[in-house]
Amino acid sequence: MLSALDPVQVLEAPDVTVTGIAADSRAVRPGDLFVCIPGAHVDAHQFIPDALRRGAVAVVTQRPWAVPTGIGAAVVPDARLALSALADRFYGHPSRALRMVGVTGTNGKTTTAFLVEAIARTAGKAMGVIGTAGMMLGREVLEGKSGYTTPEPQTIHRLLAAMLQRGAWGAVMEVSSHALEQRRTDHCRFDVAVFTNLTHEHLDYHGDMEGYYAAKARLFRGLQPGAAAVVNIDDPYGRRLAEEIPAGVRTLTYGFSEGADIRAEDVHLTGPGARYRLITPVGEADVEAPHLFGTYNVSNAMAAVGAGLALGFSLQDAVAALGTAKGAPGRFERIDEGQDFTVVVDYAHTPDGFEKLLSDVARIKEPGSRVIMVFGSAGQRDPSKRPDMGRIAGEYCDVLVLTEEDPRTEDAMEIARQIASGVARDEVEIHLIEDRVEAIREAIRMARTGDIVLITGKGQETELEVQHPTTWRGDVVEAVDALRDRAREEARGVRA
Repeated sequence: MLSALDPVQVLEAPDVTVTGIAADSRAVRPGDLFVCIPGAHVDAHQFIPDALRRGAVAVVTQRPWAVPTGIGAAVVPDARLALSALADRFYGHPSRALRMVGVTGTNGKTTTAFLVEAIARTAGKAMGVIGTAGMMLGREVLEGKSGYTTPEPQTIHRLLAAMLQRGAWGAVMEVSSHALEQRRTDHCRFDVAVFTNLTHEHLDYHGDMEGYYAAKARLFRGLQPGAAAVVNIDDPYGRRLAEEIPAGVRTLTYGFSEGADIRAEDVHLTGPGARYRLITPVGEADVEAPHLFGTYNVSNAMAAVGAGLALGFSLQDAVAALGTAKGAPGRFERIDEGQDFTVVVDYAHTPDGFEKLLSDVARIKEPGSRVIMVFGSAGQRDPSKRPDMGRIAGEYCDVLVLTEEDPRTEDAMEIARQIASGVARDEVEIHLIEDRVEAIREAIRMARTGDIVLITGKGQETELEVQHPTTWRGDVVEAVDALRDRAREEARGVRA
């Protein structure tokens, strides 16, 4: 195993059999190799004794230590890179045997990944998906949500190997900026890399937009000759990236911009979906996407079509897939219990995500109806975006119900007040309700015929990071329950 590392200083090399890899001492099983990752807050070197007690037979560190007899040990300059190399080696380099697509960007990764899988499936190819919504191959869920957009290397390569064993032709993976910075995907060989956009997010981690861009660009710098880059040139960072793609890598641009290789024209939002004319290097086609609402989903569809064409699929297969695809769970997911107003659960949680979602909702809003929006902002994350989220929501919405959204150790209502400080229009009605369950219920209680209720920020997620007990089970579940309770009240004549 240690031969996969270069450079490496081997401290002890007994003849041991490694049966697994772990980077968290609590996950160590007998026979595992334990890799110590220095973290921002916790240094795994202090957990070596715990890993050994749990049965680790070898340890990789970034500094020398007193190695017990019979334990394999090595020192490397970069433990994260070592973890990636070891995981790839241990599971037999699975990405080399699969057609791999990596999707990166602030917004649109999940939907784009799901659409790439749909195109492959329409063409008769089985493609696994790794990302925010979980890890799956077709209808089989290989593993639930990991807590990360992009899992750790040992999980990535284990899943890719499992997909390969089950007959997968390829895999599409959401690749986050954190994962790229932390080298989780360094030993994944990507055939296609997709860039969706880059907007204000994660600056608490990357420092500034330049650092954020540099992390995203790593995915493309790692492409080998013969691979393809699919880049959104509606985005200024995408235009920059398109000029920096390595030699020998094919570039396919997409967007609404004149000159894009893949372009959508004559876009009409149809309420639940969209229709448009798609222009590509291999021909043109009319697209009917009845389940993919919004111009942002037209952009996601163009990204997926670009990836599909780069993989060798036909335009006909891509268009057919868009005609039936429903996108990803928790992405403009309509909740229909027969009510006379619209309820939508969406993952939008950034200023740019709000702008794209709300500007499209404004185009389908009926005269005299209202937009009621339930949302918050994550605690212990970039606070500078909070007033911007309030400003944008206030421009488009009539009622804001501000609530908890993974506040972690912060005060959810203080976060809500920071959001509210950005609202400029006096006529916007603002409610601060800490309990997310009650916030959703209040929004649905106040809805009138024709109104649009948007519940954003959590999407398909079912865990809320709070410091107090909560009964919240996910926005979709809570919205369904609230609608059914409202219907029962109306049937009993309780509501006016």
